[in-house]
Amino acid sequence: FVPGNLLLSATLLCLAIGAAVGAPTVGFGAPWVWPYVLAGICAPAGAISVALWAKFANGFAAGELRGVRRLALWACYACCAVAVAIDLAFVAGMTTMWLDPAPLVLSPAWGIPFDLAVASAIACSVLAIAATSTTERQRATWSLMPIAVLFAFYGTYSALVVFQTDYGVATELAIGLNLAYVVVPIVLTYVALSRRMIDIGFVLNKATVFAIVSGFVIGVFILIEWAANDWLTHESHTTSAIVGMIIALGLGLSMRYIHGAADHLVDRVFFRKRHEDEKALRGFAHEASFITDPQILLERATGEVKEHTSADAVAIYVSNGASNYTASNGSRRVVGENDPGIVALRAWGKPIHLHDVSASELNGELAFPMISRGRLVGTLVCGPKRDGEAYAPDEYDALVELAHGVGTTFDTLSTRPDVDRETEEKLDLILAKLTTLGAGNGGPARGGQR
Repeated sequence: FVPGNLLLSATLLCLAIGAAVGAPTVGFGAPWVWPYVLAGICAPAGAISVALWAKFANGFAAGELRGVRRLALWACYACCAVAVAIDLAFVAGMTTMWLDPAPLVLSPAWGIPFDLAVASAIACSVLAIAATSTTERQRATWSLMPIAVLFAFYGTYSALVVFQTDYGVATELAIGLNLAYVVVPIVLTYVALSRRMIDIGFVLNKATVFAIVSGFVIGVFILIEWAANDWLTHESHTTSAIVGMIIALGLGLSMRYIHGAADHLVDRVFFRKRHEDEKALRGFAHEASFITDPQILLERATGEVKEHTSADAVAIYVSNGASNYTASNGSRRVVGENDPGIVALRAWGKPIHLHDVSASELNGELAFPMISRGRLVGTLVCGPKRDGEAYAPDEYDALVELAHGVGTTFDTLSTRPDVDRETEEKLDLILAKLTTLGAGNGGPARGGQR
């Protein structure tokens, strides 16, 4: 899954709770008090959803989160906190009668904090879209703008409905809000599928495995039920119950193995290409240690990653011995050792999302560290995939392994030529002495040839 999807899901869930049962002026009738109390307790979910939305928006271009963006985020949090306090005061007033809850529902002034929170969250979204890179901006726009439209409808409806004395106008406002509730989820579903916000292959994989396991268990139960009815017709009820318990226990203990076999079958049949690509990447990570030419090593590593990940661009930046890192893809771009991306790789020693690193000259989506003997000898930079999909977890791990293998081998090869030249000079000196000794003795020296 793409980072931030959990926040997006939580935003929509809280909004659904707040809109369905959380409004103090709920649209249902009940003969008991507790449904209204429960609805009042759920009322803060609407304000919480706004805060989650602002947090989700600031997840884009997180490295640029400062100044106006940070101010807008904290303004949204403050307004949401006041809105939650008002909702909780309504619940307290309704249950204890220590204060009159009616003004908290009917007075337009008490809805201002929520409206300001929505306005601040919209500002967070606009600023986040402006701060994202070109490759990320389209996904940010498609992800944030539908939510902004939905909250704009929600806030407008909440603000206008309290002023209405005409039932027809209030009904039209409600129809507009309900239409937004239908359209926005459809748009977000389209975004999730077309912009690869979720790994659809992973979802289909798990759904297919679940269907196979469920079908197998149900089929076994039907078969056993038929056999039991045939064989245990003349047995007592106790015997039938014991046999049924044994069968159920056996199936329960076998579920892990059944699920594993189904998962293996689905992976090999429907997702063979993904596993072959992963196997190829891990295989080259092992083969890299047997390559003796640094240039061939880097060229093959770049080619393998392009072929088996469908990345639109791949570059390997290696240390050039002058406190800089040079790209090996023909562009010969140079990145300094104090580049924010290089510093993050050197400091943490783990892959980074370059969209989260501000002002880095490493162009791409992911950067994998190539570490050897405790130092960063280079980095493997992968751009977005040509098909728009996100990098799968197993693919991600294979790239980590490949970067480590290539980095270790490159470090070894980069120090090897100096050792070889020194050894060759010593051998030449020894051979020269042997030749001189052989000539002095009137014949060629033994071992005069290497």
